[in-house]
Amino acid sequence: MTRLFVAGYPRDANKDDLLRLFRQFGAGEEDVTFPKDRRSRRKKGYAYVNVVDDRAAEAAINAFNLFEIEGKALTVVRAEDRPLKRPRKR
Repeated sequence: MTRLFVAGYPRDANKDDLLRLFRQFGAGEEDVTFPKDRRSRRKKGYAYVNVVDDRAAEAAINAFNLFEIEGKALTVVRAEDRPLKRPRKR
């Protein structure tokens, strides 16, 4: 499974909208996540999409990076692993 970072989609886009785009590359229902702001609970403006493998990820990046939707260009890149956070000293 390869995780992609997707930004630049319309604010009113939902999981079904992104699934329509990425299903051909192996994304399933549980494979699209929209991080939300902790306070407002609104979407942060980007999403993560899991696709079946590296070959599918490359095909998705080539197909949709800079692809325009409603006049806005998508950004589609491989998601980077987040470093583990150190616990804060109190």
